[in-house]
Amino acid sequence: MSIQKPEDLLSVVISTDLPSSPNSRQLFINQDQQDEEASDCPLLTPSPPPIQTDKTLQSAPIFNTLEGASLETIPTPTLENINTEDGLNFMNIVNSSSKPLNDEPSSRDPMLESTSSSGSSSDTNEPVCAQLLTQLNTAYQHLAPDAQALFYNQENGGKPPLVGIQLVVPKPPKDYRFMKWNWPLIRKTCYWSLMSILTGCAALVIGVIATMPKKCDPSVEWWQGSTFYEIFPASFQDSMKGADGIGDLRGITMRLDYLKGLGVRAIRLNSIFPASHYPEYYSNISNMTDVNRELGTLEDFSVLVHEVHRRNMSLILDLPLYPFVKSDQAAAVAKVNETEQTFRDKRDAANDVINREVLPPVPPASVEALRDVLSSVPPPLEETRRSTLSPGHSNRQLEHPVSKAIKIWQQRGVDGFYLKGLEHYVNENTFASDLRYWRFLLHPSNILMCHVNVLDAATSVVAKNSILSRIDLIDVTLHLANSTKNIKAQIESITKGVFFEKAAYPWIHWSVGGVDTNRVTSTLGVRNASVTASLLNMMLPGSPSIFYGDEIGIEDCECQDHKDLAHVHNLVPMYWEKKDGDSSFSSIGITTWLPEAEKPVETSLKGTVSAMAKLRMETTPIYVKAVLRDNQISANCDIRYVEDEMIVIERWYPRRNSYVFVANFGNETRKKDLSFLYYGGHVVVGPNYRINREVYFKELSVPPGEAFIIKLDK
Repeated sequence: MSIQKPEDLLSVVISTDLPSSPNSRQLFINQDQQDEEASDCPLLTPSPPPIQTDKTLQSAPIFNTLEGASLETIPTPTLENINTEDGLNFMNIVNSSSKPLNDEPSSRDPMLESTSSSGSSSDTNEPVCAQLLTQLNTAYQHLAPDAQALFYNQENGGKPPLVGIQLVVPKPPKDYRFMKWNWPLIRKTCYWSLMSILTGCAALVIGVIATMPKKCDPSVEWWQGSTFYEIFPASFQDSMKGADGIGDLRGITMRLDYLKGLGVRAIRLNSIFPASHYPEYYSNISNMTDVNRELGTLEDFSVLVHEVHRRNMSLILDLPLYPFVKSDQAAAVAKVNETEQTFRDKRDAANDVINREVLPPVPPASVEALRDVLSSVPPPLEETRRSTLSPGHSNRQLEHPVSKAIKIWQQRGVDGFYLKGLEHYVNENTFASDLRYWRFLLHPSNILMCHVNVLDAATSVVAKNSILSRIDLIDVTLHLANSTKNIKAQIESITKGVFFEKAAYPWIHWSVGGVDTNRVTSTLGVRNASVTASLLNMMLPGSPSIFYGDEIGIEDCECQDHKDLAHVHNLVPMYWEKKDGDSSFSSIGITTWLPEAEKPVETSLKGTVSAMAKLRMETTPIYVKAVLRDNQISANCDIRYVEDEMIVIERWYPRRNSYVFVANFGNETRKKDLSFLYYGGHVVVGPNYRINREVYFKELSVPPGEAFIIKLDK
C-alpha cells in the first residue's frame, strides 16, 4: 500500500505482508549491524555458494503506518548465507523473490576466523595474497536504482528487486614463480653487495685524501728561492795539507757542514782557474778548463763536487769571460792577418809551380807507395763533418772557449755557470746565437747566470729577448750605503720592471756584497748591520746570495803593508773561531796571503741567517717570486715604510699569513707608531729576546742595526 506524504516528509514503501515489529529499538540495532556488515563492501556482496539452500525471505515492513500510531520498526530478517571461504566473510544479498538473506555476522578480522567453515574452498595453507586473488572469481550484485524500485513497488506488490551483476576475474595460479626463489640467498647477496660498494667508496675517499699534497704551494726549481753562498776560494779555508796561507778546495770541503747548517742550497765559486800571481791578480787567467795549482788538483775538485752533492747542495762556477775571451774586433784583426797569410801561401805555391817547371820531373810513384796510399785510413767522421761545415759561425761556436769550458766542467759535475763580463759581448752580431748554443749545451737541471748590467748594455731587441729567454738568474747588487729611500728605489726598479712581466722570465739573484764590492760592514754606518743587510736580502722575492763572511759581519782589510792590493782588500781571509790559541783559517805560524779578518762586532742577530734560510724554505709568501692574478704576474713584495733609516717590507700570498721585515739602519733607537700599517703579530726570526713574542705596531721600538721578521695575525 502506498501512502501519500507531505513534501517535507520522507516517502517510504510499506509492505502489508511484513509483520509488525514490537518496537523501533530493535530496528535500529539490526540496522546498525547491517551497516557494520555492509561497511566492508558497500553495495557489493558476493553471491551465495551453490551448495547452500535457498530460504524464503521473510517479508516485513520496514516502518509501521503513520496513521494513528507511532512509528515502530519491524524485526529485520537475519542473513545466514555467509561465505567464509579462505578466512573472508562476505554478506550475500540475493533477489527477494527467490534468494534468502543471511544475516549472521562472523568475525570482523578475516585472519581470526576459523578455517573449519571453509568447506570446499581453497587450501588454507596458501598465502593470503593467493587466497585474495582466488576469491575474485565470484559474482556480485547491487541494489537497483530508486526509479526501478518505485516501478517494482507498483507492479510487484512493493517488493524492490535486486539486480545481479556478474564480475568474472580469471583465477590466478596458486604457485607463483617468485615464490620458488631463494630469498635468503638473495637477501644475503644484496646485503654484502651493498656493504662491498660502501667499503669500496670509503677506501677510495681515504686513498684520495691520503695521496693529496699537504700543501698547494707552487712548484719551483732547485735554484728558485734557494740561498746561494759566494766564496772566494783563496780566502775561505786553508787545509792542513797545503798550509801555505792560501785557501784551497780541500778547505772548502772541510767547511761544507758549516754551509749546510747555514741553510745554503748552492755554493758559487769565484775564479778557480790558472792565473799568474794568484790570488792577488786572480782575474788574469790563462785558460778556463783547469784548476789553479794553488787551490789543488782536479781530483780535489772531484771530491768537493761529490761532497757537495751528497749534502743535497749544488755547485756554481764563475766563468770570467772578459778579457780572456776575444771580442769580434779582435777576431776581425785576426781574420785580416789570416787573409794576409793566405795570400802569402798562394804566392809561395805559385813559386813552387815555376820551380817544378824548371826542375826535372819526379819519377812515378812505385807500387808500394800506391799501396800505402790506398790502404791509408780515412779521417774520422767528426773531422770530416767539421771540415764540411761553413768556416764561420758553426766552427767558431764549437771552438769557442766558453763552449769548451761548459762541456768540460759539466762532465766534472758542475751545476751551473756565472758568465762574468758578458756585458762586453752583448752587442756583437753573434751574441744571440752564441748564447743559444751555450744554453743548448747545458744539462736539463743546470743553469746560466749573468749580471743585470748585461741587459742594461744590450741595445738590440734580439739580444734582450735572448737574455730574458735563456738566462735563469740575473744578479742584482744592492747598494745599502745610502738612505733607505734609495734602497726602496733600487728594489722597486727591479720588482716593477721587465723581470716581473712574465712568469718565464729570469729570477733575480739578490746580493749585497761580492768580489767586486766593499764589505757591507765597512760600507754601512752601523758596524753591526751586516747581518741586518743579509736578512733584508733574504726577504726579497727571488734567490738571495750571501758573500762569505757577511753572515757574521767581517770587514775589509785595513793593512798598511798591502796598499798595492787595495782591489782585493774585500777578499780578506775568513774569520773562524780560534781553538787552543790557533787561527782556524790556517795552521799556526803560517802567514796568510792577506791578514786574517779580525773578530766581528758583537750583534744580537747571531744565528738569524740560518733561521731565516729555514723560514724561507718553508714559507710560501717568502720564497715565491710573484703572484699571478688575472693572467698578470706581480711581485708579492711591498715596501711599506722608509722613514728615519727604518724600512718595513711585507711579503704576502693569497690565503696565507703575511710576513713583515722591520730593520733600523740608523745609529739611534727608533720608536714608531705604525698602527696605520698593521696591528700586530709575533716574531719568528730576530734577537733571542724577541723570538715568539707578540709585537704591536702601535709601540714599535727598534735598536740601531737590528732587524726581525714578524708573522702577522690574520
